[in-house]
Amino acid sequence: MRPPSGRRPEQGSIRPCGDADLVEGGDRPARETVEFTRIVAFTDGVFAIAITLLVLSLDVPPDLPGSRLHDFLVDSWRQLFAYFLSFAVIGRFWIAHHRFFAMLHDFDGRLMVLNLAYLSLVVLVPFPTELLGDYSGRTDAVLLYALVLGSTSLLGWVMLRYTVRRGHVRPDALTEAVQAAGGTLLPAIVFYASIPVSLLSPQAAQVVWLAMLLDLRRRRG
Repeated sequence: MRPPSGRRPEQGSIRPCGDADLVEGGDRPARETVEFTRIVAFTDGVFAIAITLLVLSLDVPPDLPGSRLHDFLVDSWRQLFAYFLSFAVIGRFWIAHHRFFAMLHDFDGRLMVLNLAYLSLVVLVPFPTELLGDYSGRTDAVLLYALVLGSTSLLGWVMLRYTVRRGHVRPDALTEAVQAAGGTLLPAIVFYASIPVSLLSPQAAQVVWLAMLLDLRRRRG
């Protein structure tokens, strides 16, 4: 039924990124619209799929005899290292993205495009993870891993800077957003810096990644 006035109920909708009012429909903030909820739900779903796909790189030969089980587990440490490293990094990306979206009060079409580009790299992470687990001593595998993870982190920083510049961040969260930008950029710097290191020693590049994770944990502690 239509309301007595004969007008249809208003619904939130996204306008082009150049408009001042990004969402039509009453006085509701953009983050309270169905569109914003769908973006968050879709993003969480992509992160969940990416993390789930990581475990597919851990495979056990179906005809493995019991006498070789111990040797197989010992030889699988590279795959386990790649799995837990990627799980930790994707988990950090998700936490940072969750906090980032909690700071928003508006969004626009360009932010949605940036978010999709960001998610395309997140869901790509299982591919270099599997390569790293199988060829951790090869420069190509380490270089590709660093390139994908560094680019993902860099795009997350670009999204954050864009929202601050466009005024999509809540006024009370502006200081927090500016401070978060530095932490968001750090993984990109570390992964990109490890690329020339991997040309000399793939193992040394992986040590650099571990040092980054330990440093991030120390800072949060």
